[in-house]
Amino acid sequence: MNIDIMPNKPLYMDMAYINGNWKYYTMDIHRHGLLECNYIAEGKCTYEIGGVPYHLTKRNLILLDSSIPHKITFNHEHPCTVMGMSLSFADAQAPAAMPGFREVLAQSPDMHRLILSLEQALVFPDARALQGDILRLAREYDGRRDALYMNSLSYHLLSQIARLPLTEQSSVQHYVEKTQNYIKEAFYLIRNNEQIAEHLGLNATYLERIYKKATGSTLWESVTACRMAAAEELLAQPAIPIHEIDNMIGFVNRQTFYLQFKKRYGMSPTEFRKNKMNCP
Repeated sequence: MNIDIMPNKPLYMDMAYINGNWKYYTMDIHRHGLLECNYIAEGKCTYEIGGVPYHLTKRNLILLDSSIPHKITFNHEHPCTVMGMSLSFADAQAPAAMPGFREVLAQSPDMHRLILSLEQALVFPDARALQGDILRLAREYDGRRDALYMNSLSYHLLSQIARLPLTEQSSVQHYVEKTQNYIKEAFYLIRNNEQIAEHLGLNATYLERIYKKATGSTLWESVTACRMAAAEELLAQPAIPIHEIDNMIGFVNRQTFYLQFKKRYGMSPTEFRKNKMNCP
């Protein structure tokens, strides 16, 4: 896309949708607005964009320049669920508080690169992590239709799309990094592997497998390591009672904390604190 010739107007969401398991519907060739984003939640379909077919299947996400003539067709044997949105340059519908799209791109290197690389369409092989964001957009569009909030959500979604991997191989590393970031941010809240997998939109068994292969550690070993690192920091602060630390770092009971700590450091939390206090 040529950013230089774009008008510096805000974008507004002119549609957000979840279809009803289409299999017989075939769309006529059409064009509209600036951008269209569709995530394939189930089934298969084919987009034809500028005469080029893009065969999509479950978990794929396509971002396309919707000003180019395009249509979508479905396999009549199998239903297909598509979730998505379309964006256009604003006129009267857009809230005055929203910045122009070129201003947004100037402040977001990731989104800027995404739009520059979009010649007619980009297909991302695994966008499960964004399913919740797309659902939120559709619900907001069908509900309050708060224009400022919807536009904020749409810009957020574009930023998230810009960080998606474009190949299956890089997809694994993408999810491993997102897992590590989530564990670092929420280790004290995490109760099981399923909670981590749900946050990423993945199957827990699959996530455990790719994470162990990439890092050499299990998910729970990484959670525990973050908790122990936090315990070290808290034990170095004598004003914090030791009996409160287990709850602060996410352990469900004090005994488990003491056992895990002694296993890792060869001493109890009390002994660890004494050693810290005696160090010059």
